[in-house]
Amino acid sequence: MRTQQDCGGPIARAFSLVELLVALAIIALLIGILLPALARVRGSARDTRCLSNIRQVMGAVGSDIATNGGLLPENRFLVDDPESAGRGVYVTWRHRYVEEGLLPRGGEDSVWVCPAHPEPGPRTELGFVEDGATCIGDLPASYAVNGHILWRFKKQRKVAVRSDTAVQRPSHTVLIAETASIFSDIRASDLWIAKDYGNGGGAHGFWHGPRRGGDGAYAFLDGHAAFIQLLDTGNPDCRWHNGEDLTISSIQPQPESQKTQHDHPDWKYLVQPAYLP
Repeated sequence: MRTQQDCGGPIARAFSLVELLVALAIIALLIGILLPALARVRGSARDTRCLSNIRQVMGAVGSDIATNGGLLPENRFLVDDPESAGRGVYVTWRHRYVEEGLLPRGGEDSVWVCPAHPEPGPRTELGFVEDGATCIGDLPASYAVNGHILWRFKKQRKVAVRSDTAVQRPSHTVLIAETASIFSDIRASDLWIAKDYGNGGGAHGFWHGPRRGGDGAYAFLDGHAAFIQLLDTGNPDCRWHNGEDLTISSIQPQPESQKTQHDHPDWKYLVQPAYLP
């Protein structure tokens, strides 16, 4: 359609319906191309932030170990609390690190929270009753210590009796692991792998990466951190036990035959679907 402007001005041509539809189609196509790219960029940013977080947590653990003459932090320990009326109460290592200023408490953007953590978000051990003792100090967190190395009930000390020199392969042994459970320590035994905490997965991190069977963030005793699939932490050589499970478990003791470098080929039959490629 043509229109004549006032005062004999130039003739202007309006868009036809076909041209308008073509323009809208091109815009929709560009949006379709850009949105997945934007989602990947945002996902990459969340992954980078999570890896930075777990490195900071591991850095605080390393500083704590150095301050205490090489002794590893206790996973949880009993405290005196006048309001407990004689009942056992305890706090977690995460609470201690905040109270002692090793790491800030923060909020949703805190160093304790993975920005990619799935709903309903990080959980806390606060209020949980462990062997008759109640947790009175913890915070929502995405990271926990390796319970195979550090897992004890009702300890009186804030640091373990075990030294970091007891871990013979520091670059190979997990010390901090991403978690979806409430607990401040996490184990990779059959019981915990099979346990379902919702979101189609278990207690271990599985929400990084574009594919099904995503990665979790893990930090090692030597200070480095990486994204690893849960199955890869057990094969071809277990990264949890240091070649030997240092936890004496009356429920599921480690066989003598496994107290060397060993793998866990049975895990693929036990894990939740979110861990499978």
